[in-house]
Amino acid sequence: MDAKVQAYLSFENSKEAIKYYQDVFGATDVYRMSPTDGQAKMFGLDKKSDLNNYTMYGGFKILGIEFSFSDSFGNPINQNGPVSVMLDVNSEDPKAISAIDDLYAQLANSKQIEINMPFESQFWGNRMGTVTDKYGIVWMLSCSPWSQK
Repeated sequence: MDAKVQAYLSFENSKEAIKYYQDVFGATDVYRMSPTDGQAKMFGLDKKSDLNNYTMYGGFKILGIEFSFSDSFGNPINQNGPVSVMLDVNSEDPKAISAIDDLYAQLANSKQIEINMPFESQFWGNRMGTVTDKYGIVWMLSCSPWSQK
């Protein structure tokens, strides 16, 4: 069976959020779709609303990992729950190591995230670090040998 886990993020304003992820995390391959008139009605949007300001569905990549997102359309957002997003790269791949090192340097130089744990070697042998973005999402950066999994 083919299956995968994909993080799905929800924001009050996805247009603003995706700009943040492009600027701070280097998100690529960004796309977004606005709701149709029927979907706008279903979510109770004002008929005079500019639907281009809303996001029904979208996606982007960080380190080649796919993420989906949408607006919350008034639903509560509980970002500080028990789930974090882990970006894990293969420590046996020099390109992957370079990419995650570059991402961490970019994040460490940003004034728009909080570093919870520096990205460095840990007692179990892998490199790991965590940051929290301005939306309260905890991002774990991990560099581990995939041949040992």
